Amino acid sequence: MNKDSLDAVLERMMGFFRVSTDSALARALPVNRQTLAGWRKRNSVPYGECIKFCEAHGVCLDWLLTGEGPMLRGESAQAPSAGSEPTNPREQAILELYRALDEGAQREIQNAAEEKKRLKTLEQRLQELEAVVADIKRLA
Repeated sequence: MNKDSLDAVLERMMGFFRVSTDSALARALPVNRQTLAGWRKRNSVPYGECIKFCEAHGVCLDWLLTGEGPMLRGESAQAPSAGSEPTNPREQAILELYRALDEGAQREIQNAAEEKKRLKTLEQRLQELEAVVADIKRLA
């Protein structure tokens, strides 16, 4: 693995855990900070560690090593097939803008979209819980 690909793999791991330092990444993996420093010094991430990471977190090994394909296993079944483009003009425009960005900017957008989806799910769940509480109060 060359230096560029090592940095890219570690950046994808950092993005996955939403951390920005080697120390935080080492804690998240979990490995010693010195182990991570050794990978950087040798420009080498042990493939066994990559496989363990992917198995533990449901991450696609192809995505981790190359940045291509879906990040999570099972996403490909939900994603459009390779080569298919969105038919909605707004989706097409967003996709073109996204593709023009570097990997770091793409990751920021992905993280923001994932956070938005998580918040929408939490809001929906909160509304459901509020309805349950209201029903319980009516029965009491």
